[in-house]
Amino acid sequence: MINLLLILFSFIFSQSDNISDELIMKPFIPSGSIESLVDDPNGTYQLIQLDLKTDSLYNIVNTIIPEADLFNGPASYHRIMTAEHLSMISSVISSEYFTVLNDTYQLPNNLSSRSFWVEVHEGNETEGTYTEDDAIEYTCSCLDGASNCVKLGWDDGWYNPFDYYGEAWYAFDPPNYQSIEEIRVTVIGGQCDALPVWSENYMGMRDDSGNWSQDYELSIDYTSNVFVVSEIWSNGFLMPQIGSEDNYVIDKVKVEFFYTCEGPQYSPYNILADDALSCSDINISWELSQSDFTSQNLYRDGELISSFDTLQNSFTDYFATPGIQHTYCIEAVNECGVSDQSCNPGSLLSIPSIAQNVNATDGDYSNQVVVSWDQNDNADSYKIYRDNTWLGLNNSNDDTEYIDQIPELGIEYEYCIESINSCGNSDLACDIGFSDFGPGDVNDDGAINVLDVVMTVNVILSLIPITDDILFSTDLNSDGQVDVLDVVLMINIILYDDF
Repeated sequence: MINLLLILFSFIFSQSDNISDELIMKPFIPSGSIESLVDDPNGTYQLIQLDLKTDSLYNIVNTIIPEADLFNGPASYHRIMTAEHLSMISSVISSEYFTVLNDTYQLPNNLSSRSFWVEVHEGNETEGTYTEDDAIEYTCSCLDGASNCVKLGWDDGWYNPFDYYGEAWYAFDPPNYQSIEEIRVTVIGGQCDALPVWSENYMGMRDDSGNWSQDYELSIDYTSNVFVVSEIWSNGFLMPQIGSEDNYVIDKVKVEFFYTCEGPQYSPYNILADDALSCSDINISWELSQSDFTSQNLYRDGELISSFDTLQNSFTDYFATPGIQHTYCIEAVNECGVSDQSCNPGSLLSIPSIAQNVNATDGDYSNQVVVSWDQNDNADSYKIYRDNTWLGLNNSNDDTEYIDQIPELGIEYEYCIESINSCGNSDLACDIGFSDFGPGDVNDDGAINVLDVVMTVNVILSLIPITDDILFSTDLNSDGQVDVLDVVLMINIILYDDF
């Protein structure tokens, strides 16, 4: 036997000068779909691994189930199929060539509405490589149209009968998740060694110890090899690992990660923000979410102002804007997202607005001026001024009248109101007012006496024509006419100063 091998090797080496080492380029051959046998996306199926290592095995299965789309010759295939399909397969090949990976398989997230994380590495974007024979080369070799590849187990002469082994692995860092529905790995590549004509190229998942099992045999064609893999992690990463001793060239490696990850179901609730209670700050409080969460975010008018741990349920905002009603919203946060927000308006207590509708009487009274104004909801009290001199203080929000009882007769004064609360004072709101003899001083001599009675009697007797001024000064009871009742009132004013 040894002699026979030596003869064979000698023949190969002796013929090497006559063998062209020009590569035969391999075009990309699309692979069949892992879901090619699925007719109901909502159905329950079986996930099967077919290990069709030889042409005969491949041809047998491809013949009885051509709709499985086994396009790439001897290799490992994953197919989602019915029990009837599996029964057909088990009737023609032994169980060592197929494995039931999941007998109650359902498509992740439903074929028609799946959402998933996906990432692709170029072949030369390895996390690490291994070889004892310098059998790693960064080239795309025979893969037509490929770029950025790595070749494993290479040798310059494709006819070299000795094997040179190499491995490469790739690191994928999926997003946070709460549960994993499925992990799919796709290896795109092909064998650039003409011998052997069967595959000795394998893929598996690297574990925390750096070990991997050669679970999946890759096709020698330049194609996509798609596998549903187990949840095996390597130091927090998903790491597909590929090994070959036959010039296997890796074009790309892709991981599809089907998972669930949702923010907290329940929001924080009963959020309350102070409404005009303080001039300097707004206190916000809330009840904690009943979901599991890792932190909380508080927003003012849509802008994040603070984040908290899982125990905090109150906050004091010292940077609110006076005169603005803010909206405060709280949300719970976990590794997957955020809850809905709970919101409540809040505002600072601001200095009062200027008093409205200030009115000082204009000669309506002979011995006083009455000043009135509208109630100011933001005021605690009011200061009253006459010609910039402080006259008095009304200490109630609804006390909106002041009587100045000692003005000089006929002198115009400026009366001003200043609204006050704990935040400060408003600007002044003012009006001009004066005291004067009102009705009764018919002759405008500055006094009410018998002469005014005589003139009023003359008005009644039509000896004096009635004008607007005469009517104002003689119609003391404001009934629209001048009569004896007005005379009686005038006499009472004279006798008793009763007006």
